[in-house]
Amino acid sequence: MSDLNAKQQQQLNAGLPEDLRPAVLDYISEEQLLAALADRVAYMLQHQSGVFFQLMYKIDVREDLLREAMLQQDVNLAIAKLILDRRLASVRSKKENPANRDTDSDLSW
Repeated sequence: MSDLNAKQQQQLNAGLPEDLRPAVLDYISEEQLLAALADRVAYMLQHQSGVFFQLMYKIDVREDLLREAMLQQDVNLAIAKLILDRRLASVRSKKENPANRDTDSDLSW
């Protein structure tokens, strides 16, 4: 697992729902981010499971992968990896496919 640079981490954190976002403001390694995310997952599964599963849907974690992660020995870490992978894919996709800022003048308000 490679370390994220500060900009990548900022993009990744910005896309996480606030309930899952680590409370660390400084740059941390990807491993530290994964551990912090696993702690949040553990807390939410135990105390806010309904909200947690809504967040999984919102950040588009595939249901089949989530079910598989729930069967792992370290459920929290397995789910944290899914969340991190999904956010990294989203950041990469936005970088590779930037939004087209040129809009049709007939469609603008």
